[in-house]
Amino acid sequence: MENLSKYLSKIQIKLDDILLDPNNPRFAELGDSIDLIPESRFAEPKIQKDAFDKMRTDKFEVSELRDTIKTIGFLPMDKIVVREWRMNSDPNKKIYVTVEGNRRITALKWLIELHNSAKETFTDEQLLNFQDIEVLLLDQDKAPSSAIWILPGLRHVSGIKEWGPYQKARAVFILRDSGSSAQDAAQSLGLSTRSANQLWRSYLALEQMKSDEEFGEYAEPKLYSYFEEIFRKPDIRIWLEWDDAERKFKNAGRLREMYSWMLGAPDDNGNLQDPKLPESKSIRELSSILSDETALAVFREPNGSLLRARARYEADHPEDWHPTIVKSEAILANLSADVIKELSSEEIVSLTKLKQRIETVLTYRDKLHK
Repeated sequence: MENLSKYLSKIQIKLDDILLDPNNPRFAELGDSIDLIPESRFAEPKIQKDAFDKMRTDKFEVSELRDTIKTIGFLPMDKIVVREWRMNSDPNKKIYVTVEGNRRITALKWLIELHNSAKETFTDEQLLNFQDIEVLLLDQDKAPSSAIWILPGLRHVSGIKEWGPYQKARAVFILRDSGSSAQDAAQSLGLSTRSANQLWRSYLALEQMKSDEEFGEYAEPKLYSYFEEIFRKPDIRIWLEWDDAERKFKNAGRLREMYSWMLGAPDDNGNLQDPKLPESKSIRELSSILSDETALAVFREPNGSLLRARARYEADHPEDWHPTIVKSEAILANLSADVIKELSSEEIVSLTKLKQRIETVLTYRDKLHK
């Protein structure tokens, strides 16, 4: 990969001349739409206010950063990176868009807002520290287009205030789509090639869902974790017929069925019913019954569930009892004192029967060995 440092230069600019990035990858953590805001609208007050308000939610922990800056001042040891906003219509003034440092810019703007509303009072020296800052300017004419993803990616994929899986996946996709090899994209973001490939496939799978006529409107970043789980389970990936070359699942019928399990099948009025896979980790349970047609048929029934399908599978495959015992032991080990104290008579009977059954099996085993 090319050395990006030669495309960065130090400049001194005013806080008022810096725009927050309304397409900040972090916003996907809030379940925001994947659709991007046009660059030409970045400076609109409503767009900037929305970005500012989103950044101030508890999810991004900007209030802690704000209070730290308030206490010790803004220390630009790790430079904010900006690019020139070229949609600016004022030839006498330059406006910049934040490439890396949206949390810090939000914290600084927040402090100024508090001062202007008299909720805080800062000295002239403090205000100068907050408003006149040294940043790194990215030369967009010479730098590769992927730089606006690599620079924040290096910090947030494997560093400070780490991005979530969807943000990482989108960064990998952007880099690969702009011409980077799988290995280069991974190295640019501090990831292993295997991990980056998994992120890339999961992102493509969510994009494929977005293009589905029936379920596309529900393809939000919060569903990304389902596809992560799918690619962790080779049997499900094979069942859906993933093709790396075509960058999609090829079995359309099974794929749409999977969407209905994730979201709930539409009823006669078009409303979605309760999903059979209510959370992404349900994919792991699905993987255990997928190869058994009888258990899968139970799952597919209108009132079918993973619990019923798994029970049928275990009845037909008694040799697979051990994972259930391991899971049961883990559940019992994590029961709180309050739960144990409030055990019902029915629950006590069940535990007693289980205890007796285990003792019977172990006694019989000893007899067999003797």
